[in-house]
Amino acid sequence: MMKILIPILLIISLYWNASAKERYCTKPDAIEAENSVSRLNNWEDIYKSFKRFRHCDDGAIAEGYSDSVVRMFADQWEGIETLINLTSSDQDFYTFVLRHIDATADKSEIEKIIANSSKHCPESAKAMCSAIEDAARKALRDIKE
Repeated sequence: MMKILIPILLIISLYWNASAKERYCTKPDAIEAENSVSRLNNWEDIYKSFKRFRHCDDGAIAEGYSDSVVRMFADQWEGIETLINLTSSDQDFYTFVLRHIDATADKSEIEKIIANSSKHCPESAKAMCSAIEDAARKALRDIKE
């Protein structure tokens, strides 16, 4: 009996942990997330919103995140050190940021990102800058298609 019970409990435990991590975006969450994404003015704001609403990262909310991320890279490159600090301890946020450099952005902003990441990269962030530049070049190709 114990030989059967332990695997069953293990499966239930794994399922419970996996489902606890997946959160559903409720309508109030979606409304709050959509209202807040237009007010994200620095990497700390984006990070806090990501932590709170990442389960709502779709549709108009995702486009708002993309707009904020692209704007930061294009017009506020000097904040890159803050991003480096935030992503050093949160790989999910790093992935989120790179994913939001996309073809929903204006071509001129994407071109600024390419210039910033190739010409103004801190020595400590060469790998990150390369990944940012790669994502921007892909977005630029997607825009042109």
